[in-house]
Parts: sequence; structure tokens; C-alpha cells
Amino acid sequence: MARLAELFRRHPAWVSAARSIADEATSRVYFTHRPGEAWRLEKRGGETLLLPGAGADPDFCFRFSPGAIERLAAVGGGIGDFAVELLGLVVETDPALHVDLRIAAPFERLARRGYLGLLLRGGPRVLAFGAARGVRSLFALRRVVVGMVDHAPAPWESDGPEA
Repeated sequence: MARLAELFRRHPAWVSAARSIADEATSRVYFTHRPGEAWRLEKRGGETLLLPGAGADPDFCFRFSPGAIERLAAVGGGIGDFAVELLGLVVETDPALHVDLRIAAPFERLARRGYLGLLLRGGPRVLAFGAARGVRSLFALRRVVVGMVDHAPAPWESDGPEA
């Protein structure tokens, strides 16, 4: 957990990516090895901080495993390299590496808060990742996101032991 917090605050690609995202954007974060604990990502004073507590009305909810955090920590390069690794971990089938993702905000709010611009800043690697999965246009991306939006918490967001 501390390692992920430091990566969001200090990793050059992650810091650069955060500049694309609106200050009011927030994500809820969980960890497979700390069930029932909720954290949140917020921007304060130009830094992205991992803070205790779920926070209200997140854009995204993530659950990271220790293996996924290590994989993300090992990423070099720029925004596109990080984005492709994160998205790859979302589709990963090995539970030791998988990152759970719930999109909690509507597509329009994600666009207003800068997430679409961030994907574009990811460049050719992100575009190729999407194209390989049938996402070749903004319309296709919108369709995927709208299909994934879920306002109800996932089972792994519960306050009890891991489901």
C-alpha cells in the first residue's frame, strides 16, 4: 500500500498523467491483502495522495493485489507504458496479478474530468491496446465504458472479509 502511494506521488509517468486529470477527480482503492479497508486517491497541492477512507462519489474503484503493485512499480517509460500495464492487469486472469476495476462515473463526467485526454496522451501504445480489443473509435470507447458503469459496489468493496 505504501509503495502504491509513493508511486502515485513520485513516479514521473504517474505525476505527468495526473496533470491531465481534474482536481475534483477521485478514485476509491482497495487491496486484496487488506480486505474491508477503503482508501481514496485525491489531488492536493499538485500531488496525488492515497488517503484512508472511501471518500464520496468516486470516478473509479480499484482493487490491487501485491503482485499487481509490483508489476506497476516496475513500469518504466511514459504514460502509455503505465496505462497499458494497468489495463493489462485489469484483463489479467491470474488472481495474483489481477486489478479489479469498477467504473463508477458516467462517461460524460469521465470526459469532463480529463480521463479521455489522458488516454490520448498515452499515445500509440494505448491506441494499439484498445484496437486489439475492438476499441477503435471514441464511439466504441464510449460504448465499452457505458457498458461497464456500475453504480452498485462490487462484492470486493464490502466492509467484511474478502469475498
